[in-house]
Amino acid sequence: MGSIAPRLVPPPPVRRMGVPAADPLLEGLEDNTSVLRIPFEKDLKPGPVGDRVRVIDYDPRAGLYYEPVNLDDPSLLAQEGLAPSESDPRFHQQMVYAVVMETLERFEVALGRRAYFGGPNNRRSIEVFPHGARDANAWYDPQRGHLVFGSFRADRKSAGRNLPGAWVHTCLSHDVVAHEATHALLHGLRPRSLEPTGPDALAFHEAFADLVALLQRFRLPGVVEQAIRRSARLDEVAPLFQIGRQFGEALGMRAALRTAIGSPCEPQKLARTHECHDRGAILLAAVFDAFGTIYRHRTRDLLRIASNGTGVLPAGELAPDLVGRLAEQARKSASHLLTMSIRAVDYCPPLDIGFGDFLRALITADLDLVPDDTRDYRGALIAAFRDRGIYPTGVSCLSEDALRWPAMDGAADITGIDFDKMLFDRPPREAPDADRKREYWREVEKLVRRNAKLFGFDEKRAGEIETRSVQPAWRMLPTGRVRHDLVVQAYQPGGCIEVMKKKLEFEGACTVVIGGDEGPGVRYAISRSTLDAERKARQAEYAADLLAGAPPSARELPWAALGLKHVHAGWWS
Repeated sequence: MGSIAPRLVPPPPVRRMGVPAADPLLEGLEDNTSVLRIPFEKDLKPGPVGDRVRVIDYDPRAGLYYEPVNLDDPSLLAQEGLAPSESDPRFHQQMVYAVVMETLERFEVALGRRAYFGGPNNRRSIEVFPHGARDANAWYDPQRGHLVFGSFRADRKSAGRNLPGAWVHTCLSHDVVAHEATHALLHGLRPRSLEPTGPDALAFHEAFADLVALLQRFRLPGVVEQAIRRSARLDEVAPLFQIGRQFGEALGMRAALRTAIGSPCEPQKLARTHECHDRGAILLAAVFDAFGTIYRHRTRDLLRIASNGTGVLPAGELAPDLVGRLAEQARKSASHLLTMSIRAVDYCPPLDIGFGDFLRALITADLDLVPDDTRDYRGALIAAFRDRGIYPTGVSCLSEDALRWPAMDGAADITGIDFDKMLFDRPPREAPDADRKREYWREVEKLVRRNAKLFGFDEKRAGEIETRSVQPAWRMLPTGRVRHDLVVQAYQPGGCIEVMKKKLEFEGACTVVIGGDEGPGVRYAISRSTLDAERKARQAEYAADLLAGAPPSARELPWAALGLKHVHAGWWS
C-alpha cells in the first residue's frame, strides 16, 4: 500500500507574547499585563534575532552577554512567551523585541508598504540593546542605527514606589520602547528630520514618538476596559495618559515624566517654550485634546442610554456590556488617530517639519482617503491645534479646504512617464528588482527636474536635484478599493548659511505624491523652497541661537552632525 504524503502545516500568522501594558508601576489597573499579537517570524533565532529586529543583549559595563531567549522553544510558544519579570534578562529581550515589532507593524499597516528604520542608508532591520548602558536614559542612535536602553538605580531617598536603590530597566517600559522605535522609524521616513533647522524640528520628533507610544497603549487588550471600570470619562483616569511613570519616580520626581492630558490651553505657551521635549508636549496635548473630543462624541449615545437621558451615570461599577462598548469606541478613536498620524508623515515636507505642517498633513492625508468625515476627526484636530496656539503658515483660514495642501490638478508635466507600469504592476510589499528600481528612480528624477519651478526648486540648477526616496504605497479606501501611490523625496542644494564663522548647509526639498483615482499623475508637491529667503534667514537666526548655547565641541559641527550629536534623540534630556 502506498503512503499518504504528510500535509504541510503553515506557521501561525501571529506570535503571542505577554508584556507590561505601560511600565511596571502603572497604577489603576488590576492587571498590568497585556498580550501582544505580532507577525510570526518562522526563522527567529535566539536573541531574539529576526529579519527585522535583532536583539543583542550585551552589557558594556559588565563586559558580558546575557543568555539569549529562544522564543521558538515549544514551552514558550505554548504559554505566550516568558511571564513578565523585572529580574530575568531573557524577559527583557522578549519585551523589546515584541514592542519594536508591534510598532513596526503599526507603521506598515498605516503606510501601506514596508517601513524602514533610520541609520546609515536606512535599514531593513534594527539592532536593539536592552542593557546597552548604565544610564538613566534610553535613546535611538541614528549614526549606527541602534536602539539603546539604559539601566540605573532608583533614588535612595525618593524612589516613589520603586525599591530605593534597586535597578530600574528602561527596556521594561512599553512607553519607552515604543517611543525609541518610533524615533528610528520616523528617521527612516524622513532622514533629515533630526536636523535642528528650526524650533519645531526636534520637538516634532519627540511629540510624534510620545504620540505613537500612547495611542498604541489604547490598542492593548484589556487596558482600556480596566480604566473605564474606574470612570467612563477617560480623562479622569490620569495614569492611562502618563508616560514613563516608573522612570520619573525612580529619578525622585514623584510623578511620570510626561502626561498627555491635564495641561491648560495657553495659546501663547508655544512661543516661549524651546526645549524639545517640553515643546513637543504641546503638540502631544493638542492631539489628545482632539482624542478626548472624538471619544466623547462617539460615546454620548451610550451614556445617554445608560443614564436614562440625564448624562449622570448611577453610582457603582458599570455594567460589563457598557464597559465593553465604551472601550471599543476608545480603541477605534485611538486606532484611527494613530493611523492618521503615521500616514500624515507621507504628506509632510522632507525637512524643516513644523507643527503647522503636521496639521496640514493630517487634514490632507485623511481627506484623500476619507472624504466623508462622519465622526469629525478633522474638525476635532483643527480645534485642538487652534486652542494650543498651533497655526500653520500660508493659509487664509482654518477650514479643511484651506488647510489641505494645494492639489496639482494636472499642472505638472508628466509626459513620457508610464505610471501604470510604475504603480500598478506589483503586489504590496513585493520589492522590485534592482534594475527596475533604478529605472523607476531615473524616470521619477526626470519628472522632478522637468517640474523644478513648480516643485519649489531653482530651475536654473535643476540638474542638481537629487531624488533620494521613491516609496510605493497601497492605501485602502472606505469603499474597499485600493489606491496606489508613489511618495517621492527630492532635494536640491541651496548653498550655505554662515553663522559664527561656520558654514551650515542650506537645502531645498519637496515631497511629491504621485497617484490618484482619476488616472495617475502628480497630486501634491509639498516643498521647502531653495529660493525661500525668509526660510533661510529663519534658519540662520535659529542656528545662531543654537550654536551660541551649544558646548564648544558642538560648535564646530555642520547641520547633520549637530542634529545627531548635540541634540540627542533620547528619552530624557
